[in-house]
Amino acid sequence: MSGYRGNKRQQFGKGAGGRRGRDNDGVVVDENNPTIQRFREYATILDAKHDKYERIVKINRDITIEAKRIIFLLHTIDPRKNNLHKVCEEAKERLEAIFRNHFIAIAKELKDQDPYQYARAYTNGMQEFIEAYTFYEYSCGHDISHWNIIQEKLTFKSSPKIPNVPSKQDCEAKVLQDNIDSSTNCPLEKSKPPVTADSEGAVEVEVSCMLHPQDFVLGLGDLSGEIMRKCINSLGSGNSDSCFQHCRFMQELYKGFLSVTSIRSRDFSHKMITLRQSLLKSENVCYNVTVRGGEAAKWGTTDDAAAAQFQYQPSKEEDDEGVFF
Repeated sequence: MSGYRGNKRQQFGKGAGGRRGRDNDGVVVDENNPTIQRFREYATILDAKHDKYERIVKINRDITIEAKRIIFLLHTIDPRKNNLHKVCEEAKERLEAIFRNHFIAIAKELKDQDPYQYARAYTNGMQEFIEAYTFYEYSCGHDISHWNIIQEKLTFKSSPKIPNVPSKQDCEAKVLQDNIDSSTNCPLEKSKPPVTADSEGAVEVEVSCMLHPQDFVLGLGDLSGEIMRKCINSLGSGNSDSCFQHCRFMQELYKGFLSVTSIRSRDFSHKMITLRQSLLKSENVCYNVTVRGGEAAKWGTTDDAAAAQFQYQPSKEEDDEGVFF
C-alpha cells in the first residue's frame, strides 16, 4: 500500500499535467495588464516605505550613541571638582544638538506619514534620549519635564524649499559680494537684494516627531538605574547626605510605576523588575550609611568585594511591593 502511494506521488510530480512542472517559466508577462501595473505600483510604494524605515533606524542608532555619551558625561559631575555648571552646560548643548540634527530629520521623514507605522524604528533611541534628558534635568536640579513639554520640543517649523530661489545665507553672501564689486567698479551703483523665499511669502510647514507615552514611561524606568549609580558614586565621594535624596526620589518613582494598572507592554514589566532592584540597592546604601556612619564610604567603592554588600537579593517570602508615602 505504501509503495502504491509512493508511485502515485511520483506520477503526479512527473506527469505532463502536474502542477509542479516548470513549463510556464518562459511566459512573457504583459506589462500593459492593469493587474500587473497595479502590483508594480505596490512594489514601488513598499520599497519606498522600507527605505524610509531604514533611514529612520540609522538616525535612531546615532541618537542612542549620543544619548549614552551624554549620560556618561553627567556621571562626571563631582562636588569636589565644582564642575556642575560646566558639565550641565555641555550636556544642554549636546541635547539641543540632538533636537536640531537628529529628531528634525526623523520629523521630516514622518511628514505626511502615519507615525505609528515607523514608531518601532526609533523607539530605542527615543527611550535612551528620554533617559539622558531626564537625567540631565535631575542632575542639574530641575524638575522632570512633562510628556507634553518634550513633545512640543519635538515639533519643528521648516519653510519649504522653492526651486531657483536661494536661501537666506546665500542672499547675504551675494549682497556682500555685490557691495564689494560695486565699491570697486562703480561707487554710485547700488546692488538690489535678490529674491528670497521669505520675500515670496512662503508658509512655514510644521513637522513633528511623535513621542509615544509608552516610550516616555519606559525612558523614566531606565532613569532609575542611573540614579542608583549616582547614589553609590555619591557615597564613594563622601557625599552621603545626597544618597537619601536619591533614594527618596526613586521611592516616589517606584510608587508612580506601581499606580499603573493597565499594563499593555511586556517591556513595562521588565522595567518594573529593574526599577525595584535599583531601589533595593539604593535603600541598602542608605541603610549602610545610617548604621555605619562615616565608615560607610569604604563600602561604597566600585570593587567587586565592596559592591557585593549592596547586592541584596530578596527571597520569595519577602516579595512585597509595598507603597511608599
